[in-house]
Amino acid sequence: MDKQINDMDVLDFGRSISMISIDTPISIEFDKHYGQKEQRWWACQREHLTICCLHQPAPGVTGFKHEPNNSARVMYNKFRRPETLLWLAESLGEDKKVLLEVVNKIKNIKNCGSACAELRRKISFDRILELIEKHNLGNPSR
Repeated sequence: MDKQINDMDVLDFGRSISMISIDTPISIEFDKHYGQKEQRWWACQREHLTICCLHQPAPGVTGFKHEPNNSARVMYNKFRRPETLLWLAESLGEDKKVLLEVVNKIKNIKNCGSACAELRRKISFDRILELIEKHNLGNPSR
């Protein structure tokens, strides 16, 4: 992780989160009620986000085309599934009170992009980097 630009290579980010907990009751409950129901190819949000990280440096896959990207910050700020971002924050140990506050703010927002924007106002990518650092996940080769 480069402290000067507060970013992380998206593949390193994917490796860092690839084995963190899926025992996340707040985000599981949110996902059950408000998460994506159709065309769901992932078994858990960890798998969803990890695979998305792996596809970032390439132009995407059918139905999910994007400009190639190596920045975890860019990916986080463009990600459009609030249940996945909520899982990420919870799995990294974000405060339960903050998580519940976010859920209460976004649970009735129908537009996923708007819900993600609201979530990111409370849990920025800088906060995600802090949590990664706290859990010593910033260097996946450790």
